[in-house]
Amino acid sequence: MPTLQRIRDLLQQPIPGKVLNATLCLKWIEDVNQQYISLLRQNIASNILVDLKLSIIFWRKKLLHELLTSRTQWANENPAPLVEILAALRIYLQPQQQSQIASILDDNKRYAEIMAYQGMRHQDYPEFDESAGPGVDLDITANRTSSWSFAKWKKNTAFSHYDFVGDGVRYRGVIFRPGDVLLTNVSLDGNGLYTSLTDPKGFCSHSAFFAILEDQDNHYPVLIETYEKGVRPVPLNVFLGPRFCAYAEIYRHHDISEQHTTVINRAAKAIVDSVKGYNFDSEDPDRTYMSCTSVGRFLYQDAGLTPAQTISSLKHPQIKKNLTRLGYTFFELFAPVDYLLNDNFQCVGWVDNNQIERLLAQELVDGRFRQLFSEREIAPENFPILYKLNRWGLRHIRGQTQIGKIISFVEGFDHITLPKGPNELLAIIRLAESQLGKSTVAIRKVVEQKINDMDEFDLDELAADPTVKSVLNRTLELPWLPK
Repeated sequence: MPTLQRIRDLLQQPIPGKVLNATLCLKWIEDVNQQYISLLRQNIASNILVDLKLSIIFWRKKLLHELLTSRTQWANENPAPLVEILAALRIYLQPQQQSQIASILDDNKRYAEIMAYQGMRHQDYPEFDESAGPGVDLDITANRTSSWSFAKWKKNTAFSHYDFVGDGVRYRGVIFRPGDVLLTNVSLDGNGLYTSLTDPKGFCSHSAFFAILEDQDNHYPVLIETYEKGVRPVPLNVFLGPRFCAYAEIYRHHDISEQHTTVINRAAKAIVDSVKGYNFDSEDPDRTYMSCTSVGRFLYQDAGLTPAQTISSLKHPQIKKNLTRLGYTFFELFAPVDYLLNDNFQCVGWVDNNQIERLLAQELVDGRFRQLFSEREIAPENFPILYKLNRWGLRHIRGQTQIGKIISFVEGFDHITLPKGPNELLAIIRLAESQLGKSTVAIRKVVEQKINDMDEFDLDELAADPTVKSVLNRTLELPWLPK
């Protein structure tokens, strides 16, 4: 039975230098993978699981660096095992690293095979196209509005080109099946503001659900996600690309069958067509407005599966008091971590886009923001002037006034598609996310330098570093959370 200590022992093995043995390296990677996939998470505190997740992401980055700097060893031997090792390691290669791999292999076909594992096509080797997926990106950002509706992007049938396996799809080293939930750290800094306030500790900031949508005999693998204007399908490869997603883990319902997946695909299409807007209340039974987690609850209900139960809540008295001043009183909060801690779900894979610096910066900023929000009293009178303008505009939109109709035309929201929730919270949340995002960008530069000097991962040590603390304190000294 895999244990935390067993995984930690594996991660703490020293990474050898240029005498790295390909066979032993592959076994080491596969052992870590298997132990992590099989770990029973339900009885482990979520803060420990977050630390473990980050430790493994850090380890992959360090091992990849060693593989690429051990050029002499790979050049003197047969470089073919490198393909198998990188496929097992399953970490995204940055552009410079892609060039290093091409130089080490000096074999375009092997290089094309590696790129297919990365979700990239090579024009000279179309035999890997199905494994690589569509090879086309779209300008879609997590949670944010884009011009790419399903009706628009489905016209490019490249988004139906995947390696279909049974009732699912093999992509980026994972077989995805309809109903799978992706617990995701998106590449949108500041996105963790909301989940940073919950107990138990949040594992990630976002969740989305895999489905395969049919249209005119084409099958489109997608992630169903909420965004500021409701629910939408995002092409699988776009969602999992490094521009959209920093890291994701995939969890599957124990009882899922092919009969269930068929129903889930139909239900997912119905949700996309019927949901009018986002819902700040994740416990609301109203199917016309949904939060990111409640999408899965309704999908599983429609398929006759037992949905995940709410475990998380907003417990801290000062956090509740501050939120109440913004009109928010939905303190039972169905959070993404609840899927991870639920007995009905098991981990089946991950997608690591090699962004440990961003993940650590987000973690540090979210942690400091929670600390401030739980220790200080919010002062809405100190919000930026744009907050007052936003709140004024929201009242006009909901009231369907002539001014509101003009604002609706400019902003793309109307009284129906506005998120379901208090105006006060809606007026400030984007502004607050922006402030946290700026802090994340600032601290990321410090984190990058610090982790380059770290031989072993230690989040507590990083958080206690004087330079890190100084930047956090300076960039998160928010006027609306005064001392």
